[in-house]
Amino acid sequence: MLNVSEIIQTVKQLIEVRIKLVKEEINEQVSTLLARVFLLVVMGVISVFVLLFASFSLAFYLSELMRSTYKGFLYVSLIYLLFMILLFFLKDSKSLIHGFQEVIRTFLFKVKNKIDDEE
Repeated sequence: MLNVSEIIQTVKQLIEVRIKLVKEEINEQVSTLLARVFLLVVMGVISVFVLLFASFSLAFYLSELMRSTYKGFLYVSLIYLLFMILLFFLKDSKSLIHGFQEVIRTFLFKVKNKIDDEE
């Protein structure tokens, strides 16, 4: 005959194991998300440095071409001003915003891609 207390004990153990598995899965997903956010921040900082040094290089190059230091830096700042004006007019563009959302969503929340599934 089945013992009710054994069945209850087995069900409790199954529930505890399931809870433990869910906690481990959540921990893995959170740590993966944080690692991707950290990587994104590092990539952003490096991109800012690349842009900064490329801007200085272009400014000094234009300064040398124009034989005037301030003109090179002025032209580089005008290029950035044009980019800012362009982005200002495109800020409400649904397709641009959707594109950025897709890139960030794919980068941050991608669990596995097809190559990982094949291995």
